[in-house]
Amino acid sequence: MRGSLRLTVEMRAVNHRYCEIAVRLPKAWGMLEDRVKKIAAESVRRGRVDIAVAVEQSEVSSHGFHLDWETADRYVEAIRQIQSRYALPDTFTANDLLALPGILQSDDKLIGSPDDVEGWLAETVQAAADDLLSMKRAEGMKLCEDLRKRLDQIAVWTDQIRALAPHATAEHRQRLLQRLEKLKEELPFELDEQRLAQEIVLFAERSDISEETTRMISHCTQFSEQLSKEEAVGRKLDFLLQEMNREANTIASKANYLPIQRLAVDIKTELEKMREQVQNIE
Repeated sequence: MRGSLRLTVEMRAVNHRYCEIAVRLPKAWGMLEDRVKKIAAESVRRGRVDIAVAVEQSEVSSHGFHLDWETADRYVEAIRQIQSRYALPDTFTANDLLALPGILQSDDKLIGSPDDVEGWLAETVQAAADDLLSMKRAEGMKLCEDLRKRLDQIAVWTDQIRALAPHATAEHRQRLLQRLEKLKEELPFELDEQRLAQEIVLFAERSDISEETTRMISHCTQFSEQLSKEEAVGRKLDFLLQEMNREANTIASKANYLPIQRLAVDIKTELEKMREQVQNIE
């Protein structure tokens, strides 16, 4: 409060890949927009922040009012032109005119020097930014807990994939033998056991996912480490999730083994949920 004037600053933050700050100020304070953005930017490094600054009179001021005759003249002239153009009855009253914005001005509309006004605004914006930061920290603690649970689940699935990897080669060998057994009577030559063994070895090499699972676990570890840092880590987490998603895709395509492919799909689904959550982290 300052005299009969009340200053209100409202900040709203939503997910955004970068930092974007939009400010809406009273027209007379437009020159202070950069100062407001600078204060907000110290508390918000990622996301879109909308800042609305409003000044309202809470009670009748002892300093009185004055009429803005120039604005009133423009209103009256416009009203007369409309009445004449459309042959409207002349029912407009002085009370109607006083109700229009900008006609009646408070003598204490801007109390103090510009420096005083800037300080008042800066103090209020800072308080709003502090409140926003406090709420974001509380939300961040919950997000961190949720992300760690999902990360642990991905690590479990990755270990299961590692355990299943040898079965993929064994199943391929079994399928190959079954196929050859069916064709055995139709083949005009004897099966080459050595060639069969080579085919199985080639499949094992092509379907080897040991590197992908090792990198997946490494990314999980890095992700967990980033969550423990105080600095802004949102973009780093985004990058790690992209890398983890790439590994999951490669695992699914190389393994050619249904149980592993299902686990890879589960990992991708969990990563997508994490990606949505990470958008809330600076």
